[in-house]
Amino acid sequence: MAFMREQLKKALAGALQKAGISVAGEQIIIEHTNDLKNGDYATGVALAYAKQAGRSSRALAEEVVAALGRSPTGETLGAVDGISKIEIAGPGFINFYLASNALTSSINAATEDEKWGSNKSLDGKKIMVEYTDPNPFKEFHIGHLMSNAIGESISRLLQFSGAEVKRANYQGDVGPHVAKTIWAVKNSKVPGGSWGDAYIVGNKAYETDEMAKKEIDEINALVYSRADSAVNAIYDEGREASLKHFEKIYEILGTKFDHYFFESETARKGMAIVKAHPEVFESSDGAVVYKGEKVGLHTRVFITSKGLPTYETKELGLAELKAKTWSFDESITVTAHEQADYFQVVLAAMYARDDEIRRRKDVVTHRQRGDRGIPHW
Repeated sequence: MAFMREQLKKALAGALQKAGISVAGEQIIIEHTNDLKNGDYATGVALAYAKQAGRSSRALAEEVVAALGRSPTGETLGAVDGISKIEIAGPGFINFYLASNALTSSINAATEDEKWGSNKSLDGKKIMVEYTDPNPFKEFHIGHLMSNAIGESISRLLQFSGAEVKRANYQGDVGPHVAKTIWAVKNSKVPGGSWGDAYIVGNKAYETDEMAKKEIDEINALVYSRADSAVNAIYDEGREASLKHFEKIYEILGTKFDHYFFESETARKGMAIVKAHPEVFESSDGAVVYKGEKVGLHTRVFITSKGLPTYETKELGLAELKAKTWSFDESITVTAHEQADYFQVVLAAMYARDDEIRRRKDVVTHRQRGDRGIPHW
């Protein structure tokens, strides 16, 4: 209803002009009321300009309302389209009530015009938006659906504001969840079952069976090294089946990604980054960590004592891979609210090892889902 605000500002400026007060429409403040009993919009222009007009704020409010084409109690209709009634409250507040068809008319106008609401405020900007991010070998769940809805909405809004947008999808095709699934399939624990069923069985075994845990950890290392043909065969089949299944879901959702990134790619890059910056990352009990306490955060592991990369390390590799794939002005990531602390440490480590990113902190933006706001840093 931005157009209605502009209409009211223009009409109020004209009414004040008749009362001998010259004021530009953009200087007039119109706000939504806290209680719809007091109308849909309200302004305190009469209180703001009463002294300049040389009369009481209530008297000035009555003049303004009369100039708008109706009485102070709103019996007569004036020339402001979409307003059914105007009332004066208290010392001179002017309340406006929308006509019953005002909102539906605006909605109809929006649905009939494909370009309704578009603008050029981000013209020339190049923005990458990463969202959805399901993991092969696991089910596509409600969290991925929520991420997709938010990410796709952000992408379309940015495009409607003139930005060039590239949609990115980052998927975990390596890691413990993959090893758990492969273990279950390799040991025929889910004959005829789905890859998702296999993960559930493998995950339970990892938590309850020490021998299974040891075997799964060994498979996890083999997935990274590609040193076992039997593991590779199961891995390749499961990865391909998962990605094909996800594509069917994206088609239903109406999402087309421009870039796909995988943890199998980012892991190697991230490991190289961590090892190349001993001034940022340090050894601790056989692992490599970033001590976030020095910047008011907490310590997180980047390379495990087994020599494998963590999610944090893969994020460093992802940031570099994104930058090399497309030269963007801003990169936005839609994640769960629970990952806020995790991302703070990852970004701090990223800034600490890269002078260019530290100088341009606005380039990497983290959008949280599951919170009332969408904070970023």
